Amino acid sequence: MMEPLSNSAPPGEVTVDGTNTQESEEHPTTEYMQGWALALLTVAFMSICFVLAIDNTILATAIPSITSDFHSLNDIGWYGSSYLIAQMSLLPTCGRLYTLYNIKWIYCGSLVIFELGSVVSAVAPNSIVLIIGRAISGLGAAGLVSGTTTILSYCVSLQKQAMLSPIVLGVYNIGSAIGPLVGGSITDNKTLTWRFIFWINLPFGAVGLALVWFTLRKPPPAVKAGLPWSQKLRQLDLPGATLLLGATSCLNLALQWGGIVYPWSDAKVFGCLIGFSLLLVVSNIPLHIFRSRTMSVSCGFTMLVQVAIVVQSYYWPIYFQSVRNTNAEVSGINLLPLIVSNSLSMLCAGAIVSKFGHYLPFMWIGPLILATGGGLYQLVRVDSPRGQWIGLQIISGLGYGCCNQMPILAVQVVLKKADIPTGMVMIMFFQFLGGALGPSVGQNLFTDGLLRRLSKVQSIDGAAVVAAGASGFREVVPPELIDFVVDAFNSALKSVFWVALATPALAWMISLAMEWLKLSSTKKHDTEASPEEAAEK
Repeated sequence: MMEPLSNSAPPGEVTVDGTNTQESEEHPTTEYMQGWALALLTVAFMSICFVLAIDNTILATAIPSITSDFHSLNDIGWYGSSYLIAQMSLLPTCGRLYTLYNIKWIYCGSLVIFELGSVVSAVAPNSIVLIIGRAISGLGAAGLVSGTTTILSYCVSLQKQAMLSPIVLGVYNIGSAIGPLVGGSITDNKTLTWRFIFWINLPFGAVGLALVWFTLRKPPPAVKAGLPWSQKLRQLDLPGATLLLGATSCLNLALQWGGIVYPWSDAKVFGCLIGFSLLLVVSNIPLHIFRSRTMSVSCGFTMLVQVAIVVQSYYWPIYFQSVRNTNAEVSGINLLPLIVSNSLSMLCAGAIVSKFGHYLPFMWIGPLILATGGGLYQLVRVDSPRGQWIGLQIISGLGYGCCNQMPILAVQVVLKKADIPTGMVMIMFFQFLGGALGPSVGQNLFTDGLLRRLSKVQSIDGAAVVAAGASGFREVVPPELIDFVVDAFNSALKSVFWVALATPALAWMISLAMEWLKLSSTKKHDTEASPEEAAEK
């Protein structure tokens, strides 16, 4: 079951300040997994990654029905943001847990928390409970995301990791692609309803939990398992995680309140923005790695392109169900061009970069293509032909797919070895931040634009239309005014899609500050300084 490998040890843990502890500590012999144990562990990770992938996209086509049931069109942003805020805020802390405690217990505990959040969401009696359930799932997802790579590095040799990673990534892409279709089919089923999209997580999670529990009967020890409990608690930096959670929540509130609930000049909105800035500065984000120009640019780039693609993922289904009057299942099918083109483009771009080593051209080309897809939405009409909106989705998917993974490669080229794990966490953090900001910004623009257009007709109650939801407004609007309301929805969506043009355009602009490097120019991180450090010397 296990293949002993002498003189091997788990990877050294890198603390937030960049200190590598492996060089000063001795670790017990690591036994790499093989045979049926490795196969079962791979199946476990495939099952769990499938759940995480499908959970990210299955909700998009169900949101219109959820807003109709709960009369909560104003809460669209929170359904996605609560999950991502919890995930990105707790990601650094969850990563530290695997260096301090039993990796098997931490991973299985994270999976249980994720499933608990799914149960809370499935039985939610109102919008607030659903948002809480999504946040609980986000907490568990933070532990699963950081734990999968950690367990692989402990238990699988590098050679086998190179073979297993594409398999797991392929399952993730499949889950992302079929998520909207599955979500639409389930939502339109009168027996299952949208609540079953959360129940479906349980069997896959149970399979993963059982397999991880069985295959990791004797897990390798954590890097810092021998530290006293007081030092472990201090290294977790729970106050820093709390501050980071507060910072991201303040920003999300400001973006949702501004211009809708309160004027932008209101003290509550302005206070949230100030709170975000102050809490971010004093949180546990390692600021020293941002001295690298490429690191700083990569984080901003990742956040901006993520905002653009999340806006499109959330608001194309609104177009299909509110403007085109389709059901959730059809809107899920209609969203496939965006997801499939994204997956194919990502695989092709990765293969090209792997062969030639140059990743920067994709950071120049991708945002421009993504911005084109978002900007051309202004041509979309209520009766636009199928070929038009399919083409726009394909353009956006190709643009995002060819550039979204490049910052991950870039930071590994410029950072010292001790800083690479921290840099990777920061890229993931800003990616999640963009995913959380996208729905919030879109909700603000969409609701504001819709209410302004509906206010032009006295016989239409704009608040009632918003409360009825994206797929339920036809029941509260007189038949003779339906066309005007549909036009208002489409016009409001055009306001949202300006974000899908502006943010990738900004990403392209800041990408011009990237250093021209290639994968083959990766330095020996232990002995050489980064380009910025060399310039300073």
